[in-house]
Amino acid sequence: LIICPPTLTGHWIQEIRTYAPNLTTLLYTGPKADREQLLSSITCCDAVIMSYDIVRNDIDNLGRIDCNYCILDEGHIINNGITKLTKAVKQLRAIHRLILSGTPIQNNVLELWSIFDFLMPGFLGSEKAFNDRFGKPIAASRDAKSSSKEQEAGALALEALHKQVLPFLLR
Repeated sequence: LIICPPTLTGHWIQEIRTYAPNLTTLLYTGPKADREQLLSSITCCDAVIMSYDIVRNDIDNLGRIDCNYCILDEGHIINNGITKLTKAVKQLRAIHRLILSGTPIQNNVLELWSIFDFLMPGFLGSEKAFNDRFGKPIAASRDAKSSSKEQEAGALALEALHKQVLPFLLR
């Protein structure tokens, strides 16, 4: 299952045709009636490509399908854990999960928690525990008025976070 912005669906199909021509692909898109007809074909294809909005709209059906891989292209889209889109994507069932992103963290370190919660639920603890352990100390250390103690706590939190997540990141 490949989920990406609508502008990239054609690119994924072309890349699969070029580099893996033996794989059968399905572009799961279109009006709701068309998607309902395509739903039965999903399990017969090697690669199913769809947009994030389609996942959000069709999660009741898609959430019942077991996949080998779920790949999120531009996966930083799920960096906010409370959006309907992020909640829908996290309901997808897959043995393996991958995220492709050039900007995994755009605003604050809490966005990393949401991404890892999709990849490996529970790996970084609850959102609150993550924020207490990493988010708050790191944010406090970046404040221009932070004390040396806050700066040290932030540096230690950042170092601990790096040790935990860097084995799972590939640049």
